[in-house]
Amino acid sequence: MARVIRKIQSKTPDEKKETLIRELIEIYGKIGFKVRTEKGNFKGGFCLLREQKILLLNKNLSQEKKIGFLLKNLSELNTEEIYIKPAIRELIDNQSFV
Repeated sequence: MARVIRKIQSKTPDEKKETLIRELIEIYGKIGFKVRTEKGNFKGGFCLLREQKILLLNKNLSQEKKIGFLLKNLSELNTEEIYIKPAIRELIDNQSFV
C-alpha cells in the first residue's frame, strides 16, 4: 500500500514582524553591535570577535522568538542615549511582544 507524504508548508513571514526585526537590528547597530544571523543549534547571544561586538541570532527561530530574544537583550543594554520610536521603546521596557 502506498503512503502519502505531505510536505510541511512553511509559514509566510509576517511583514510587520519582519519590519520590527529589522528596526531592532538597526538599534543594535546604533549602539555598536553587529547582528549576525547564523544557522546552528543555538539560540543566540553576545560575543566579542577581534574587538567587534557581535550579537548572534539563530536563523531558524520563529519570528516571535527572534523578536523576544532581541527585545530581552536590548533591555539589558544602555539605550537611553539614542532615539528609539516610542512604540519600540515600550516593547523593550516591557520585554514582551504580542
